[in-house]
Amino acid sequence: MEQSRFSSPILWSSLAAQVLVILVTLGVIDTGLSEAITGLVTSLLQLLVAFGVLNNPTSKSSF
Repeated sequence: MEQSRFSSPILWSSLAAQVLVILVTLGVIDTGLSEAITGLVTSLLQLLVAFGVLNNPTSKSSF
């Protein structure tokens, strides 16, 4: 059974991570942390986005 891309939890988590990155970058969400920690959090969220872009939920044999 093939899974739809839109029902994949990885797609939705990467979309949420991208929205959070945009909001943190624009200053809508103030983390209250130093610039270095904010940069680290943003980088980790971007890794989640990259994982969601590279993921292929319709194939069991490939990433």
